[in-house]
Amino acid sequence: MTSVFTDAAPRSTPRLNLASGSEAAFSLGSSWILPSLSLPTWVHRPISAARATLVKSLVMTVAIAAILAGVVTVTQTSTAGASAISAADFAPAASSVPTMTAAAFTTAYAGDLAAAATTLTTMSSSQVAQLWTELAPGYRALLITGYPAVIGNLEGVAYTDRATANVSRLAGLLADTEASYRSLTVSSDQVDGQADSAALATTLSRLDAIKLLADRYAPDAIAARLQPEYLITLQAGGSGPPRVAVAVGDVDTAAYVTVLVPGMNSSALELDDYLRGAKRIQTAAADSAVILWIGGHSPSALEVPSNDRAIEGAPLLAGVLAGYDAVRSAHGVVSRLSVVAHSYGTATASLALASGDYHVDDFVMLGSAGIPTEIGIDDLHVPAGRVYASQASADTLAGLGQLLSGRADPATSSWGATTFGSDGLTLGDGDHLGAVEGHNAVGSSNADDRGKYLGPATESLYAIQRIVTGQASAVADLTTPVSPHQRTSVPDAAGAGAGASTTSTSTTASASASAAALLATR
Repeated sequence: MTSVFTDAAPRSTPRLNLASGSEAAFSLGSSWILPSLSLPTWVHRPISAARATLVKSLVMTVAIAAILAGVVTVTQTSTAGASAISAADFAPAASSVPTMTAAAFTTAYAGDLAAAATTLTTMSSSQVAQLWTELAPGYRALLITGYPAVIGNLEGVAYTDRATANVSRLAGLLADTEASYRSLTVSSDQVDGQADSAALATTLSRLDAIKLLADRYAPDAIAARLQPEYLITLQAGGSGPPRVAVAVGDVDTAAYVTVLVPGMNSSALELDDYLRGAKRIQTAAADSAVILWIGGHSPSALEVPSNDRAIEGAPLLAGVLAGYDAVRSAHGVVSRLSVVAHSYGTATASLALASGDYHVDDFVMLGSAGIPTEIGIDDLHVPAGRVYASQASADTLAGLGQLLSGRADPATSSWGATTFGSDGLTLGDGDHLGAVEGHNAVGSSNADDRGKYLGPATESLYAIQRIVTGQASAVADLTTPVSPHQRTSVPDAAGAGAGASTTSTSTTASASASAAALLATR
């Protein structure tokens, strides 16, 4: 049986089928090889958020410039005879364990919590969700306390219980990582007088991420927080930053739930930045919640042309969607579920959505780096007229990602998504919604978030807030020209066709009337 004493591995490993046709597998050409470098001393010291952002920007710029200059080549690997990507490969594995009542479960595993926890990991999220609601509170508490690494990451368990389990692990993880870092430094010095730069850098990034989590979810920080947060995923296996998911708002009871999927170079180290964007989405309605999902390994700039990270992350994200669908069903909660993805995250999300019907009501793509060509709008299991895309005129990196990868641009009319503007507009009452001024979803600080897709008072944020709360009819470019990527046809919550115009006087009044609350996030 799978060990329940550490982070549980995914219950299934997806089959990896290389793409065929125009959507080929990509690899680095042989004209440039990534050397093994000894990093300078300053790399191992904590740096400011501003410097970190500058360093990341420089690395991305150099990487993209190298690709364009031919120093790094992106070559298509021949896939003649290979199978195309099959979205069904990313669906959560079906359970082979018979459904059990709470009484039968506690009797079968009386006195053996380890076996009980292990058995839970073999169940489907639907089975877990139903069983978890029936188990006695005391028994659930024993599982949370005894096996937090399992319960904290188990889809189907109530999200508040998962958060309790995950937060309880942070102090131990921090102590272990600090000890590992000290040990690595000492052992390396004893061997050759120099620390292993790569290993130290990786361990330091892990240490920084866990410190961030430990500080953010310390008891006093939790008590002082105005918007409740829940650490609902903490996959700490491996050597780098943990893979995490954080909920803003109570996912167990919310009427509106949004899953936010970031793009490249996102990890737990950027948690503070992405949470600002998640919180802005959450303010759209008091009874809403946003799950910030950083549960996969996001690509670097050099990896963006490949589908590999999307293929790797899709089954994990599909598990999250299936898990939420199971929890709300078991609890009898009626809610609206939306997925908002940015950049490379749109590729991951599209594969996850195509893998099965998780009763997702809306899918919003921001600055997409391209959708695998095997996936069309009809494959997403999202109601007609409720798939949206937006790409700002100033966002040149999205188009570059599409170009280098050969993936499809979902903001084109031929792909079929309903598009909305990100270039700014003035509402009928004179309130102004700002333009997105680049590719990023968020910045490195609250001030730096301005002009980003999830920045305060941007047109894109306004649209997202309306869409995820079922008020898409209030989203329209009312007074200003739009870029070639943008169109003004946005269906209402009932799913009006993509060609339905929303520029009427009534829509203008509706949009203006609701603008004040949304602009309060400025």
